Amino acid sequence: MSNRYKVLKDIFGHNSFRELQEEGVDAILSGRDLLMILPTGGGKSLVFQLPTLMMDGITIVVSPLIALMQDQVSALKAQQINAEMISSAQSYAEVDEIIDRLHEGSIKFLYLSPERLNNGNTLNLLASLNINFFVIDEAHCISQWGHEFRDDYRALGNLKANFPNTTIAAFTATSTDNVTDDIMRELKLNNPLLLKGKIFRKNLFISAQRRISNGHAQLTNFLSRHKDESGIIYVSSRKKTEELSAFLNINGYKSLPYHAGLPQRVREQNFKIFVNDNVDIMVATIAFGMGIDKSDIRFVVHMSLPKSQENYYQEIGRAGRDGEDSEVLLLFNAGDIVLHKRFLNDITNEEYKKHLDTKIDKIYKYATSEICFHKQLAEYFDDELDACVDRCDNCLNSDDKREDITKEAQMLLSAIYKTNQGFGKNYIIDILRGSKEQKLLANGADKLSVYGIGLALSKKEWFVVVERLLELKIIILGEYSVLILTNDAIEVLKSLKTVDIKSSRLQINVKEKNVKQVKEFDYDEDLFESLRVKRSELASEMGVPAYIIFSDKTLKHLANDKPFDKDSMLEVNGVGEKKYEQFGEDFLGVIND
Repeated sequence: MSNRYKVLKDIFGHNSFRELQEEGVDAILSGRDLLMILPTGGGKSLVFQLPTLMMDGITIVVSPLIALMQDQVSALKAQQINAEMISSAQSYAEVDEIIDRLHEGSIKFLYLSPERLNNGNTLNLLASLNINFFVIDEAHCISQWGHEFRDDYRALGNLKANFPNTTIAAFTATSTDNVTDDIMRELKLNNPLLLKGKIFRKNLFISAQRRISNGHAQLTNFLSRHKDESGIIYVSSRKKTEELSAFLNINGYKSLPYHAGLPQRVREQNFKIFVNDNVDIMVATIAFGMGIDKSDIRFVVHMSLPKSQENYYQEIGRAGRDGEDSEVLLLFNAGDIVLHKRFLNDITNEEYKKHLDTKIDKIYKYATSEICFHKQLAEYFDDELDACVDRCDNCLNSDDKREDITKEAQMLLSAIYKTNQGFGKNYIIDILRGSKEQKLLANGADKLSVYGIGLALSKKEWFVVVERLLELKIIILGEYSVLILTNDAIEVLKSLKTVDIKSSRLQINVKEKNVKQVKEFDYDEDLFESLRVKRSELASEMGVPAYIIFSDKTLKHLANDKPFDKDSMLEVNGVGEKKYEQFGEDFLGVIND
């Protein structure tokens, strides 16, 4: 067994590498720059942690959030690996003590924020250390075309100038081809190995519904399938985090709010309560999230439309990091688009504003489409995927009753044609509904044969028809979002092609979702619960989150395999020599009892 396989088993407890992990480890060990794009839960951390344990010197990890750094440092320390962070959350005395240990060479991982690393004093400190390589976590933050661009990340492009002979390994879960090129260019990576995993996460079931009123009825219907499970609910404002959290607590759920307006002490406290399993649900704005390392989150709900598919993919990625079956729900309505686009008015760079405007349109199209949700995400990130069959609402309920809307489509296409393909959807729909708007009358729209022929549908229903025609590429959006006819539109107008739609898209209601569960193997559920209790006790004693000891998946393997001694326990995936030394006897005691 090569050294890396021994470290993989003894330290990390895994019997084999996951997809692309070994290639990433080998690149770092050989001193080659690396950019790894791997979905959340794919095991990016191991790719840089394992090589460090086989190399002399210290690894510098650049990470965007203090809470994230604290989480990862705690996880390494729980594995008896020397790791520290330097941040504004520490006193001068604490920082001085860490610097002394750095010079002694007793620390293997040092976590820094990009702001801290770009400081002149920090660069002088790093120049005096034996650095084996740099890690750039959440590397998409370096690209202005990504969804979480930060100026301090952009400055990391100076690393190669300051440390020309040191390898850089960059990691992210979300990156389109444009963002990927931007990351490599800005970091000035030297002949980097690019490893890009598949976007599809088969353990996630995705569904989307139009939000009715405030969405609370749909939410509680969803939560009834997830009693006593960990989850995150994303809302659009600070006020809504506290209102929804209060609503859930009144209705028997255990939740806490999290937003940037809370005092830092309260945010940190709420974060710890959640990751330590003392409440089930975190109701949060997007201030909560990047890099959350809690592996047993079983669901993520969005109460409104995210800003982009990058945001959405990153946020749903927090569910099911342990590979276990998890579910995500998106609630939305057209008003969410209006709100997002209102914020674009403050942006002066017209090119960037147009870029963000397109992202908003695409996430709305994603939510309203009948195409497999996983397939749409893959295509957005320049990946290819067949329809998932049973891991999203669109595929699982693809046999829903359908309605022929060819006649309505012909009305709308005729209106577009008769107005010379020069207007957007609101104008066209107003014509069909016989609006008395002054602009229409001034243009003579009331003289058109299509004026007022569409009163049988509401304005919202006409919007759905437009969405369906865009989805089928019967019409496309031109400059300034005007509606343009394609060749397929001519066939529809000539009755050579029909158009249909799921009836449910024109009937806004709350439906029970028939979610197919994924279960890889059977296990003793009573024993699993007993093991969870023991894990919770040990986590409380150590002051660390429970998942740092063993993941739910490892506990399920233990409850299935029922090892009876050290040798049989070390055969279980997720248990290595280090973990056995720390916790083996405790868990064997539960199993043998």
